[in-house]
Amino acid sequence: MRAAALLLPLCLCGAAAVKFDAETREFASSNRAFVLKADYSARGGWGPARLELRTAAGKKVSSFVADSPPFTAAVSGDGRRFIFFCGAWGQAVSIYTLNVHAASGELLATHKLEMSGPAGEDFSADYSVYAVGANQGDKRVILALETTGGKALWRAEFKENLAGLKLSPSGDRLLAVFRLDGASRAAVFDRKGKALGSVTVKTGNALVPRGFTAGGAGFELWEEATIYDEKDGYWHAKLLKKRYYALTPSGVKETEVKEVNEYLK
Repeated sequence: MRAAALLLPLCLCGAAAVKFDAETREFASSNRAFVLKADYSARGGWGPARLELRTAAGKKVSSFVADSPPFTAAVSGDGRRFIFFCGAWGQAVSIYTLNVHAASGELLATHKLEMSGPAGEDFSADYSVYAVGANQGDKRVILALETTGGKALWRAEFKENLAGLKLSPSGDRLLAVFRLDGASRAAVFDRKGKALGSVTVKTGNALVPRGFTAGGAGFELWEEATIYDEKDGYWHAKLLKKRYYALTPSGVKETEVKEVNEYLK
C-alpha cells in the first residue's frame, strides 16, 4: 500500500506537466448551439488533447482530456455526444478510428474506420443515431451508430461512389445517394441496414439527399449544378429541381418533380 501511495503523486505530476499548446481547433454542432474546443499537446495526431465544450453563448459545459486527439469531430446538436475522427495527419490525412464520447469525456465506444476521405455524415433529428460515409480506396463504407452507448447498428461496403447521406428524424431509416456514370442512385436502408428500395436518376447534375417525410414513408432529393453567370463573372451553385419519392411495397416511386432554377445561398 505504501508503494502505491508513493506512485500516485508522481503520476499526477506527469499528467500536470503536459502542455496543450501545440495547436487549437474548434468544432461546432450543425445547429451552432455548441462549440467543442480542442487544445493539442502535439501535432499530427500524437499526444493527448484537452477538450472543452461551451454553448454558443460561451457558457462552459464540460472539459476533459482525451488520449486520442481528434483530427475532426462531429458534435450532436444537444451537446451530449461527440464523434472523434482519430488518426495521423501532416501532408496527408489518414483516419484509423472513430471514437464516441459522452459530454463528460467518457469514451463510450471505438470503431475501426480506415478512411482516406469523408463521404457524408448526419445525426438524426433526435440525436439518437449518427451515420457517416467513408472513402476507403476503391470502396465506400457506411457506418450507423446508436449514440447512447456508441454501438454499431450496421455497417456496409459499396463499390459505387457515395455522394451523401441523410437520416430520418428517428434514425430508423437512412437515405444514401451514389454517383454513377451519367446518373445517380438513391437508396433507402432500415435501422439494421436492410435495403428497402432504390431509384436511379439519369442526370449529370449532383443529387443531394435532403430528408424524409414524416414517418419515413418518402424522401426528397435536390438536383443541383454549378452555373457560370456571365453578368458577374462567377460560378454559382444553383438548385434546378426538387424531386419527391415514396417508398412502396414494390420499391421506390417518383411522385413529383418541381422545376426551381434558383441560386443557392
